[in-house]
Amino acid sequence: MALLLAAVAGILLTAPADSARSTQLRATARKHRRADHRALQAEAKDSSKARR
Repeated sequence: MALLLAAVAGILLTAPADSARSTQLRATARKHRRADHRALQAEAKDSSKARR
């Protein structure tokens, strides 16, 4: 019984940290996708100016 309680307590302690970490990773990935998109747009804009 004590092992079961320890396991449940361990899960309850680590779940919020794991959730926060995955949220942080998603936010960072979103930020990098936006930066990549902006860089591609700027590159496309520059290359269209070079063609003129």
